[in-house]
Amino acid sequence: MASLPVPSVQAMVSATGGADVPPRYLRPEAAEDAVADAGEDQVPIIDYRRLMMDHGDEAARLHRACQDWGFFQLINHTVPDDVVDGLKANIQEFFKLPAERKKQFAQERGKLEGYGQLFVRSEDQKLDWADMLYLYTQPPKDRNMRFWPDQPANFRTTLDKYSTAVKDIVDSLLATMAKNLGLKPEVIADRCVGGIQSVRMNYYPPCAQADKVVGLSPHSDANLLTLVLQVNQVQGLQIKRNGSWFPVKPLEGAFIVNIGDMFEIFTNGRYRSIEHRAVVDTKEERLSVAAFHSPNNHATIGPLKEITVHEDEAYKTVDHENFMKLFFSTKLEGKSFLDRLKVKSN
Repeated sequence: MASLPVPSVQAMVSATGGADVPPRYLRPEAAEDAVADAGEDQVPIIDYRRLMMDHGDEAARLHRACQDWGFFQLINHTVPDDVVDGLKANIQEFFKLPAERKKQFAQERGKLEGYGQLFVRSEDQKLDWADMLYLYTQPPKDRNMRFWPDQPANFRTTLDKYSTAVKDIVDSLLATMAKNLGLKPEVIADRCVGGIQSVRMNYYPPCAQADKVVGLSPHSDANLLTLVLQVNQVQGLQIKRNGSWFPVKPLEGAFIVNIGDMFEIFTNGRYRSIEHRAVVDTKEERLSVAAFHSPNNHATIGPLKEITVHEDEAYKTVDHENFMKLFFSTKLEGKSFLDRLKVKSN
């Protein structure tokens, strides 16, 4: 499952000024892709407070967002401002550390966690214009503190508080989504007792030739539900919609939430994961943090029998461990990973 080691883009930009882009990062196809003029159109906004007060109209709005977009922005959530602001500050401070200090938390051979990059499968593969720190955060027993930075001083305590608060939100969202699908909440909740949460902190350096590189390759997330927090105000997330890339304009303090492949499989395609990517800025760095939520290790990943009682299953059923091994051993390439799990019709 491990990724091949690659140089730090941040260190490279720091050393060279970033004017010359090495060939492995040049992605000419990126400039050719159509980018939609979002205009007034925007990703749906869901009010978490109203949702938790059991407002039927907010639940219906969430259902439409999951069906029509696969993405939404969540406002009025319950993660305290000081925890959000603390995490943002800690992530910014971590990426400001000297290169040698950050390397102390570098990924080890055969491991996913740590500072480095994921999904690099070959020595000639095109690379993303980004560095990242990837950690398992829930359940606490799965944490490997060897990779958790001890600088800044309160990094660990802040991430602990953040990961717990975000998991509570996801559990609530999943319960409402189950209800919206006509399921009992425990159908999904039981599979998420002791569920896995991992966090990826992303650093996208500026690039003078920003139109010729990609910050994060087009892909859909493998998990159930992802919550993304914009760390600074530089935009970069784009989602595939109607054949074009649609820029997402993050709201201050909101989470950008998206459906993952596992949810598409569980619902037999009722809720679909959406292809997305990150682009970079010519002058400013961009930082974000994504929290990925998956069922527990014992859950099987396949269409829920409560949903497929009157229809054919569109996806294969696999155990969770093999599902994740397959995902992390594949390079990011649109929705090609999920396509491999579809049941082929004759």
